[in-house]
Amino acid sequence: MIIRKCLLGGILGVFSISIWAQNARLNLLHEKNRLSFEVRFHEKIVIPSSPLGLSIDNRVLGQELASAPSLISSDNGIKCYEIKHKDGSTLYLDIRESDDGIAFRYRIPANGPRCVYEEKTAFTFPQDTKVWYASSPFQYGWIQAYQERPVNQIAGELLAPPATFRLPDGTYAAVTEANLFHYHGAVLFGEPENRVRFGYVENKGHLETGTMTGLPAGRYYHEAVRNVPWIVYPDSEKGEIRTPWRILMLAENLNNLVNNKIIANVSDQPNPELFPNGADTEWIKPGRSIFTWLVEGPNRLSVANHKKYVDGAAELGLQSVVVDDGWEWWPETEPNGKGKTKWDFLSELVNYARSKNIDIWVWRPSSPRTGNAKDIGLNDPVERKNFMKKCAEIGVKGLKIDFFHTENLYTVNLMEKILQDAAREKLMVVFHGVNKPTGDSYTYPNLLAKEAVRGLECVGGEQSWAPGPAWPYHNTVLPFTRWLAGPADYTPLNFRGFCPPSVTFTHQLASIYMFTSPMLIMAADMEDMLACPGRQFIEEVPIEWDESYVLPQSEIGKLAAIARRKGDVWYLAILNGEEEKQLSCKLDFLEKGTYQVTFATDKGRKEIVMNEQKTKSDRNLKIHLLSGGGYLAKFVKVKK
Repeated sequence: MIIRKCLLGGILGVFSISIWAQNARLNLLHEKNRLSFEVRFHEKIVIPSSPLGLSIDNRVLGQELASAPSLISSDNGIKCYEIKHKDGSTLYLDIRESDDGIAFRYRIPANGPRCVYEEKTAFTFPQDTKVWYASSPFQYGWIQAYQERPVNQIAGELLAPPATFRLPDGTYAAVTEANLFHYHGAVLFGEPENRVRFGYVENKGHLETGTMTGLPAGRYYHEAVRNVPWIVYPDSEKGEIRTPWRILMLAENLNNLVNNKIIANVSDQPNPELFPNGADTEWIKPGRSIFTWLVEGPNRLSVANHKKYVDGAAELGLQSVVVDDGWEWWPETEPNGKGKTKWDFLSELVNYARSKNIDIWVWRPSSPRTGNAKDIGLNDPVERKNFMKKCAEIGVKGLKIDFFHTENLYTVNLMEKILQDAAREKLMVVFHGVNKPTGDSYTYPNLLAKEAVRGLECVGGEQSWAPGPAWPYHNTVLPFTRWLAGPADYTPLNFRGFCPPSVTFTHQLASIYMFTSPMLIMAADMEDMLACPGRQFIEEVPIEWDESYVLPQSEIGKLAAIARRKGDVWYLAILNGEEEKQLSCKLDFLEKGTYQVTFATDKGRKEIVMNEQKTKSDRNLKIHLLSGGGYLAKFVKVKK
């Protein structure tokens, strides 16, 4: 540890504490009685002096310090600093450094609730840094217009974490939060002087109606109100309030950024009473699924159509079918519904699916929706436990819970209660209409994915209810922004005419290898998947990977090219942006040898062509990509 102290004219000027250990290093600064920090990466300053602190009970912690911060412990990779204020109060700052970046959190001693007004934590970036970010909170789901701007032009903007930055020297950075429990989720506010600051937003509809969570009236869907004061409660055993970890990912290239492990490293471990073997607990079974949201035809939600999709799922080797909103109305919508309950119909479908070795998941709103008198929310603890118990009794394996629409403290706690109660009934969960992942799936491994993305279900609403950027641009930004936080529920894959004409059918096919998820829910009509020339790629797509490698030709918003390995087999998925291009790709991710390559390319915009060839690992792959085009290949070694 190196400690530097500088006296300027008898006045304490700058006190910094530096820990020399990893590629990324946080220097804690004490400037003019205020707490701040800088970050070095490979010995270069990447984050110049930036403020720390919180406004609690209408006073700022991290200002008016009595002395310089002092290191009081260093355990399990966490260094704890004590910060004393002139009024006698104390703040603790935990710091973790690694080759992947830095993480820090605040701990505030408290014997009762406190009111949070805002956070002072900010990251300052060098001039000429570029940033890619979604311009509204992820919990508002379907409106995620990604922006690409110089960092000096984002003052006043709202950035959904993770936002990704490219510094002038080529370093990549991403800012987000992790281990979000018992605390309000955060967004980022763009500020002058090339800064982004952590802050909080709430939905205007929740504030005006007094509801705490759930889908508000339509006029409030995207109405975010900034920094409304909120109450936080201390941990009764520890006698303190802990913020989530504030995360800065750092990488020399996109490959290292995509393979960043910092969120996993700071996330709490699973409760062994709920998950005896952690993520390997026997009833947690990641898989591939089908969802009828984009299916055409008048009988999309019928029991008969779901049985048809069970048959198709079995033929394709999928693991499950997700039953969409509407199943609770089957007694009224099914022709033979008289005298039957929704549970009768669901049990019939579960039993049918079981005979085909297919699992059933069901959709459910998290809370009553405005204007829907029959909704009973899972925020009612009695309803939640009874519903989950009944699902488990009839053999449902998972729940797709929708419409949270906020990440306030109440909703963050509600999500955790849902995960706990689901685990007790051995139910897996996907959250939809929800905030970004924060490592919660490491703590609750029954959480397989969170939507938190403008996914394919928004197709058709580009000019109305789901405005956003062109799909080729959007899809080539996502692997290097949203996916850094964790898997999403994008519901990829569709081959119908209403799907984005700006992306080709091979782009669609490659997307199931690009937008990875432990619960990969596909949205294509069953007839199209069964007849697809690239059907083998649908049948065999892994949902958990052993290794991923981002090809150096990748460029955010222009090209996403990622090779992934499962066992001894490699796959290469490429999504092109808006400009047609020729690629020459090195195959240096492959071991030395000769490979049989099965690959899908575009013939026009709506035809997938399959081919095979042999190649060697030391050869370059020549690929022609249409605007919004795609490429997908499988590499099997046939000779050393």
